[in-house]
Amino acid sequence: MMTNAFRVSAAKALVTTGALLYIPSNVLPVMTMTVAGKTQPLTVLGGAKELWDSNLPAIAGVVFLASFVVPLLKVASLGWILWLHGTDRHQGARNTIHRIVHRIGSWSMIDIFLLSVLAAVGQLGALGSVTAEPGAIYFCAVMICCLLAAEIYKPRLIWESQSATAP
Repeated sequence: MMTNAFRVSAAKALVTTGALLYIPSNVLPVMTMTVAGKTQPLTVLGGAKELWDSNLPAIAGVVFLASFVVPLLKVASLGWILWLHGTDRHQGARNTIHRIVHRIGSWSMIDIFLLSVLAAVGQLGALGSVTAEPGAIYFCAVMICCLLAAEIYKPRLIWESQSATAP
C-alpha cells in the first residue's frame, strides 16, 4: 500500500518527467509521410499545419488541441496542483482541475491513435506511406506520465494538511 508521501513524491517525479519529455515530443518528428515520392518528417505542429494546408481545418484543430494544447495544459495543471500540495490555497479549484485532467485521461492520445491508423492503412505502396518516428514515443511517454500522475495523486490528498503528508 502506498503512503501519502510516496504518492506525492511519485506524482511529482512523473509530472517533472512528463514536462521534460514534452520538449522532445514537440521538437522531434512524430511521423514521416511519403506521398508521391515526396518524403516529409512531421512534428506535432508540422502535422497540424500540413492538415491545415490540405484544407482540413477541423482535423488540424483537433490534432493541434489534442497533441499540443491538452498535453501542455495537463502537465501545467498537474504541476500547479502538486506545487501547492500541502497548502490550503485554491483547494476547490485544484480538486476541479484534477477531476478534469483525470477525466480527459486517454483522450489526449487520440493523435497517436490517428498515427497508428495512418501507419496501418496508409501503406499505399508506390503512392505513399506513413512511418512513426521517435517524437511519437516521447509523446506517448508524456501522456503516460500524466495519466499515472493523475491516478497516483488522489484528490483526497488536496484536502489533507501539510503535517498529514509529511514523511
